[in-house]
Amino acid sequence: MSLRKKKSEIIKKEKRNLFIISALSVFEEKGFNNTRIKDITKRANTSVGNLYNYFKSKEEIFEVIISGIAELMISKFKELFVYFKDNKIPPIYAVKNLFRGYARIFKAKKETFLIFFEQMGGINTKYRAKRNKIIDNFTKEVEKIIIKLLEFGARPQNPKISARVWTSTVLGVFTWWIRSDFEPEEEELVNNLTAFLSRGTMTK
Repeated sequence: MSLRKKKSEIIKKEKRNLFIISALSVFEEKGFNNTRIKDITKRANTSVGNLYNYFKSKEEIFEVIISGIAELMISKFKELFVYFKDNKIPPIYAVKNLFRGYARIFKAKKETFLIFFEQMGGINTKYRAKRNKIIDNFTKEVEKIIIKLLEFGARPQNPKISARVWTSTVLGVFTWWIRSDFEPEEEELVNNLTAFLSRGTMTK
């Protein structure tokens, strides 16, 4: 790749990121449904036509935002696999650390998660399917962990069902938590969630 082309790609990436950052700011301020494309371009100090060079709609921008957060959550979950390499079941403190990490993510991205769970599903069939796909991808990673746990002596269970229960519980509890303005305290939430889920999937 020539230096000129490389520079052009960097500029395109920076402009794209500017639209993402600007959109996130407006979404969190006004809510998804009340945000217009003009609001995003005004925040980015550019034109509507320029935005359409990078994104087809505000829905597409939000997909990128939430997909990035979902990837971060999955990457944290995959950290549990390190224990399997040493022929160990992840210890309780590792599960607590996972949930502490999730608490920080949910706390930092409170408005984004509320948009995802409470507004995105009502947009249209296409974006409702996209939301469900993101959740399904997360569930598949949980299922892989549960299959490994079974290999290491966890109680007999259907990995697909357990993974769905895990995902629904974790996402449901954290969504309730941020909606309740972080009551109860983070550590109490983590301890209760860990005790409930670890008894259900990791022990006999």
